[in-house]
Amino acid sequence: MSTNSLQFTAISGANNEDAVCYILEIDETKIMLDCGSYEDYSSEALAQLQRVARQVDAVLLSHPDAAHVGAYPLAYSRYGMTCPAYATQAVGMMGRLCMLDIAKSLRAREDFTLFDEKDVNQAFDNITPLQYSQPMALSGKHSGIVVTAYSAGHTIGGSIWTISNGTEVVLYAMDFNYVKEELLNKGNLLEGNLGQVNPRLMRPTLLITDAYNALYKLPTRKRRVEWFLNSVANAVKRGGNVLIPVDSAARVLEIAYVLNEWWPRERSRKDNYTLYLLGRCAKKMLSFAQSLTAWMADGIGELGSKDSKPFDLRHVVVVQSIEDLEKRMNGSGRRGRAKRAVVLASLEGMSMSFSQDLFVRWAAERRNAIILPQRGPPGSLTRDLFSRWLDRTQRESRSAASAASASATAAAAAAAAAAIAAAVLEPVELKRFSGTEIGVTLRRRIPLEGTELENWLAQERRRKEQEAAREAMLQRTRMMLDADNMSSDSDSDDDSPMEMGMRSLRDMDTIALSEIDLEMERLRSGQSYDLHVKDRGRVRGLDAQNQSYCMFPFQEKIRRFDDYGEIYDLEQFMEEVEIDESTNLAPDAMDRDYESEDSDSQKDARPTKPIKEEMRVHLNCLLGFVDMEGRADGTSASSILVQIMPKRVVIVHGTASSTQALAEYCRDPQVPVTKEIYTPGIGETLNVSSGFNAYKLKLTDALFKQVSMRDVGQGNMLGFVSGRIRFTQEDEIPVLDVDSAGLESAWQAPTMVGDSKLSSLRVALETRGISAHFDSEGTLVCDGKVAIRRKQNRFSAASAAAASASAPAAAAMAGIQILGTPSQEYYAIRTIVYEHFAEI
Repeated sequence: MSTNSLQFTAISGANNEDAVCYILEIDETKIMLDCGSYEDYSSEALAQLQRVARQVDAVLLSHPDAAHVGAYPLAYSRYGMTCPAYATQAVGMMGRLCMLDIAKSLRAREDFTLFDEKDVNQAFDNITPLQYSQPMALSGKHSGIVVTAYSAGHTIGGSIWTISNGTEVVLYAMDFNYVKEELLNKGNLLEGNLGQVNPRLMRPTLLITDAYNALYKLPTRKRRVEWFLNSVANAVKRGGNVLIPVDSAARVLEIAYVLNEWWPRERSRKDNYTLYLLGRCAKKMLSFAQSLTAWMADGIGELGSKDSKPFDLRHVVVVQSIEDLEKRMNGSGRRGRAKRAVVLASLEGMSMSFSQDLFVRWAAERRNAIILPQRGPPGSLTRDLFSRWLDRTQRESRSAASAASASATAAAAAAAAAAIAAAVLEPVELKRFSGTEIGVTLRRRIPLEGTELENWLAQERRRKEQEAAREAMLQRTRMMLDADNMSSDSDSDDDSPMEMGMRSLRDMDTIALSEIDLEMERLRSGQSYDLHVKDRGRVRGLDAQNQSYCMFPFQEKIRRFDDYGEIYDLEQFMEEVEIDESTNLAPDAMDRDYESEDSDSQKDARPTKPIKEEMRVHLNCLLGFVDMEGRADGTSASSILVQIMPKRVVIVHGTASSTQALAEYCRDPQVPVTKEIYTPGIGETLNVSSGFNAYKLKLTDALFKQVSMRDVGQGNMLGFVSGRIRFTQEDEIPVLDVDSAGLESAWQAPTMVGDSKLSSLRVALETRGISAHFDSEGTLVCDGKVAIRRKQNRFSAASAAAASASAPAAAAMAGIQILGTPSQEYYAIRTIVYEHFAEI
């Protein structure tokens, strides 16, 4: 017998809107749920992540954005978190590009050393790709735990996870969307068009969910998309440029697809404006997206013509540098005027990268506009602009409410008051913030000049000379070791020549580098013209001593042979193969072909140094916000939570007010949901175990053949078993075998198992020609003679049989009561109800 232990610890993203990272402990197994961090990499959560990284046994990644995968390359390459990681194929591919974009942006602006592009690729190569609804047992001693990914919507490949271990089932549902979008399908939490929760995800032992939108009530998605497009159209008509900050590889796909489908509807917009996608990995992102059409909505991967490609954004021009953007914008439009631009620029926080550069250049122009499709990370420039826009909108709503109150119009006052609470969600016009100044911290690299450039060149020459001398010294040492091994062939007759060659290479690698450096410095400085080589001959005997000989620094290479010819070092003949991007690449090959076009130019550029400067930017342009984040709002999330019917709930990833609001809603006595609600803080560990006892037994083949299994739906089989437990020294788990002595006298009262919903019973009755309807109290009335209602407590089959013999007759099973006068109709209806359940 064992009791499953469940513990939850929040590393980041609890009672705040920081990036998410949590630890779920199931018995002795530690599973990390997401590993996110925003671009600053300076939060205290990284210190906590470093302390637990080596203890983690598995990592589950939900979405391909910085909030969910931002710290994964750092934890893998620097913190030692090399355990298996699991994600859908789309999350693995797009998450890789997201982190490559962030790494390139940071290294282009400062001396960022936490991780580089190589670390990103090594980390994401470690991910095991999964498909939706594919159960995956963890490796090694944790094989009893099974994880399964289901569609969450929100991003391409985005997942909600179920983690199962015996009787314990944990549902991890973060940032989900139940509404189908233009590019993405809805999540699997709800199935069909009736808004019912997927039965496979109901009644978990523990539900971990977020309160990010708990205080918001969104209008319909159609209305939000129309307002977003109208905002872009109105900004275009003013004759200015439009900046839309987006992420690298997550929500940008949906936004770009919506704009691409809308763009050709007006000819003047096509002639005088160009729709750009600006990002360091933008071309590779679109290339990857074309191979992931199976993860998109139905019909996205269909080809419209012979020349078209799947997911072909033909109206979007992809650029990967500010210089390329300016060069294209300087081209002429109609009537010789320079063409304006609508730019989707990364990153969404505008704290660095191209979106910040364009903000600094365009914010002071009155005709330009900035449209925010997301609120942005906390502390970012995007979040600052959103807060200013929200405060301005709420002040105007309060003024409207005051004016309505003064005019004594109750309806207008109520409408204005309601608009205050939902101002962030309702479509409003773009705002102008004339005279407003915003402080911006610019980090960039500038070329070295003058004395700094000369010092750098001199240092670089010395470094190359030292590397060349060091390489020469190592090469001489390799040749000498080969010669020494040849002289000792007689002492190693049992070893094959290939094994001796490999050993010589390993021996060279174990030589102390300090000794090599000392000899190299003596030769290079002219202090010595001889190389002192120790006698490595294996001289046996009591008087054997190590001797050294004075030699010129030259050693002839002695070629070594085996039965097949001369032995070569294969590494000298290996070279990287360049992949042609014009060919159709498999997803695995595309994952490794990550270098963008500007990588080579950055390597060959002049030496630079990072600088940091503070500046004040005049905000004279138009500013607007529309929710295009693709998350369920607070009302929908609360309703879905109730339908899931979890036994315990942990609420994370939301402000303190939104977290408390969702918790208070669940604690309301009128809300039919569990009252075990937890709102942990950062670093707080919760014990959320159910306390159920789990028994592990092995059934013998003889016993299993005697069990009568019944189908109880959803692919589950159930049967009653009776036997005798025996313990053996060979098996660690007890064995349940046939009890031949008590088998004939064994008897088990029948038990009814199945779906006890009255609505499903009504369908079954109407199928058999019996009219059934619900009265005002929720009782199912059949033919006006028999009533079926739900009973809170459960009765045994014996009590049900006794109750059915009385008048008025009553039969109860699985929380169902059948009331009526004994008659032919009563027994016919009771038979149908019995057939609806499985008798065990």
